[in-house]
Amino acid sequence: MNKEERRTVARIRLEQFRKGKFYQIFCEKGVVYLLLSFMIPFSIMLYAFGVFGIHPFGDRQILVVDLWHQYYPFFRVVHEKLATGGSFMYSWENGLGTNFLSLISYYAASPLNWISLFFGDGGERDALTFILAAKIGFAGAFFSSFLRYTYRRNDLSLCLFSVAYALSSYTLGYYWNVMWFDTVALFPLVMQGIVALCREGKWKLFTFSLALSLIANYYIGYFTCIFSVLMFAAASIIECKGIKDWFRKLFLMIRSSVLGIGLGAFMLLPAYYGLKLTYSVNNTMPKEMTFYEDWKKIFAHLLSYDEPTKVDGLPNFACGMLAVLLFGVFLFAFGIKIREKISALVMLGAIVVSCNMNILNFIWHGFHFTNQIPYRFAFIFSFVLAAAAFRAYDVILSRGIKIYHLILMLTAPATVFVLNKVSKGVDYRFEGAIKSSAIITGAFWLIFIAAKVFPFRKQKNRNLLMTIALSAAMFSEFISNAQIGVKTVDTTGYNDYPANYQEVESLLGYERENDSTPFYRTEMSYTYTLNDSALYGYYGLSQFSSAANVSVTTLCKRLGLYASEAGNRYYYRTNTPVVNALFGIKYLVKKSGELNSEEWAFDNIRMEGSSNLYKNRYPLSLGFMVSGDVMDMEDNGAANPFEYQNKLVSHLTGTEEELFTPQPVALAEYDGLEINKNGYGNYTFRNDTEEPTGSATYTFDCLDGSYIYGYANGTGGTCDHLEIKCGEELIDSGKLIESYPILFPMGNGQTGDTSTVKITSNEKHKSGNFKLMVYALNKDKFENAYHALADEQLEITRFSDRKISGKLSVKEDGVLYLSIPYEKGWRVYIDGERAETFKVLQAMLGVRVGSGEHDVRIEYTPEGFPLGVIVSFLCAVFIVLLIIGDRRRMLRRREHAAAVQLASENAPEPSPYRQGAAIYDQFGIPRPEDHIGRVEDSEIILYDGSRADEKEVDNAKSEGNDSIQRH
Repeated sequence: MNKEERRTVARIRLEQFRKGKFYQIFCEKGVVYLLLSFMIPFSIMLYAFGVFGIHPFGDRQILVVDLWHQYYPFFRVVHEKLATGGSFMYSWENGLGTNFLSLISYYAASPLNWISLFFGDGGERDALTFILAAKIGFAGAFFSSFLRYTYRRNDLSLCLFSVAYALSSYTLGYYWNVMWFDTVALFPLVMQGIVALCREGKWKLFTFSLALSLIANYYIGYFTCIFSVLMFAAASIIECKGIKDWFRKLFLMIRSSVLGIGLGAFMLLPAYYGLKLTYSVNNTMPKEMTFYEDWKKIFAHLLSYDEPTKVDGLPNFACGMLAVLLFGVFLFAFGIKIREKISALVMLGAIVVSCNMNILNFIWHGFHFTNQIPYRFAFIFSFVLAAAAFRAYDVILSRGIKIYHLILMLTAPATVFVLNKVSKGVDYRFEGAIKSSAIITGAFWLIFIAAKVFPFRKQKNRNLLMTIALSAAMFSEFISNAQIGVKTVDTTGYNDYPANYQEVESLLGYERENDSTPFYRTEMSYTYTLNDSALYGYYGLSQFSSAANVSVTTLCKRLGLYASEAGNRYYYRTNTPVVNALFGIKYLVKKSGELNSEEWAFDNIRMEGSSNLYKNRYPLSLGFMVSGDVMDMEDNGAANPFEYQNKLVSHLTGTEEELFTPQPVALAEYDGLEINKNGYGNYTFRNDTEEPTGSATYTFDCLDGSYIYGYANGTGGTCDHLEIKCGEELIDSGKLIESYPILFPMGNGQTGDTSTVKITSNEKHKSGNFKLMVYALNKDKFENAYHALADEQLEITRFSDRKISGKLSVKEDGVLYLSIPYEKGWRVYIDGERAETFKVLQAMLGVRVGSGEHDVRIEYTPEGFPLGVIVSFLCAVFIVLLIIGDRRRMLRRREHAAAVQLASENAPEPSPYRQGAAIYDQFGIPRPEDHIGRVEDSEIILYDGSRADEKEVDNAKSEGNDSIQRH
């Protein structure tokens, strides 16, 4: 076979390959570019993780800030429920029991969480790392899909700009908020759906992608809903054909929005009712308009190679210097409609102003001021900027590089560099991020110049090589940015998390093997994360989440536990036996050493390494009968937790005995502080010395048959450090009251022993107030109260996440107190009859029960879930009917067209004029007499609504085979 024959065979094979299904699917339909748009950011992120030794590439992990305290513990519970088939409606593994559907609707509803099953038990953290990288990859893939459809381009340039969105500074600074990134990834798909709706009347993509966005994370989905209004306004102006068409598309938009939200109602309604129980419901709209940041600094932060904001700081708007470079081309180049430019500027301006203005920021965040991370919708700016940059690049690819393009490219980067110099003032240095951004910007610009100057034979080759060169430079930029992002967010030790895990797991296993009780609670003597029960997998009290029940938080604060309504948290630290009994805490784990207090109340039953397991001698069941007087219990605002517990026990038992009595100070010693006493337990101090801190030490005498407890509060952070001793034995020490007041035990001392509390001032305060109260608990009185309550406990016979059954023997009419946070979703049946439930202690679940023997059944369904399921089902049915209707209309059109064609074939030979007219009608070609144009916005509008400048074909040198015709 000669050379010419081989070429012929090669051409034939290439032609056959191009006609094959593989080529059509992967190349012509753009699947290969979608895959690349996924794999490139996915791989870059994994590479950055690997550079910093994140497991399995080293001994580090991505768990930091709230990912450490909240997101991972909740993810672990989700993994456990997926593996064991547990209910997603309720979880007992944090917060005394939690509406889990409401909780995961914000924290862990990602469909990708199913991937964790492939990693098995113990591989949850590796699964989370992989899932996060996959979400970032999907952000690139879906942005690529948006660009491909919106601008009708199908080449390597899609991958180039997809990386800009997927690895924007928003992603690199906030990736530790893993639960946001499903909806961030889906955002371009929702926007594509809006464009498709306005362009072709196709509504399904918008409907389903919006529903999935809201189901995956309703919070970021709320941002999507707001921006969808702006996107529809822009898309309808650009795509709609006349006022009638606009109203039709508006109807489709409203209908699809309602259906999309309705599809997610089974998740959204329980989330809504759950949020009504949280502290956030008390937020109020600000009355005065204020601005957060200097405008110059906001735009100066568009630099690449700069540390992204991790918690507090400027909005994360940056998406690479190529986007900045091309923005000037987008604004001033020919070939882009004025309405496109105005729409993009309005969108960008709306996001910037919303970030910086308190009122708009409040509205965007769901009528709520955030606790840090104030610009959570900033990714939308990167989306618009990257899309605008791609539009400019699209014009360059289609029309060729013009000299004025090269000049326009310098306008936006120059502005950013000047703003950096102006905002930094005398601190400005041409180094670091500024220098690196200038270099990469210059590299991009030189690539465009080289592509303009170099004499390519075909425009297609010029475009391909230019895109490849830009891709290489841009990927280098984002590899560096990804590493800067991981360094900024930081890592933690893989092998240290959770602390003492094997020891604790062994102790919890010992519990399960030796305690046949269907339900009991366990807690840690102090917290490691703020959701230890979710982290280690036991039924506990502690919870830190945006879904925290504010009523339970307030009750815990009254009782002297760590708690903050505004901080959305309440968590356990060794308290009094009254609290342990009230919340049904049967076991206590201390991870380092022995308890050194309350030997009378706890038995040390197991030791593993340095960790110890204690069993409470005075546990109470999940439910027990109390006096009806409990309904008269008042909230005293947590002024004194000992007096509150006295009143509580009195109302629960119907007696007047006081368990706790205040103890006088036996000896007070001061070091560097002047102290004034303002009533029992309240002190004012002043530090007039040169030392940064001072201290006050108070000694108390112990009593036979009683055990003393203290309560301290460093008001406003004026005092933060406590040291508690019984004799010479250290009970506890550290910054125990740095943020919140706390009640604490003071040892096992009896008559002849003393306990001391040393409280130290904070170095930032030379004066202030603090509180220190010490009370003695009478053991005999406590035991009498305990036996009175333990005499009528709920004997649980069956227990699951949502259903509890048991037997109850009641001596006289009263209230069945259940240590379950009150929600309307709980239903209690006494002997098969549904009983009315109500709040006990303003927070817990209660029901009135008469005397006698009773069968008790308790069931839970999240409030709003049944209605949500009905709404979702009806919306799904309606969507199916709409799809069937659309298909039938399409079939009727085809049948009509076929009938017309058949009739024309069987009809007598028409006159030449009629034959020509039929052909025009049959194939949708306008008749010659219909060629009428009009002038609009300085552009010629042809008979079919398209624009003359869009129909014009550039010469072969500038366009080649790459030209793309747009409607």
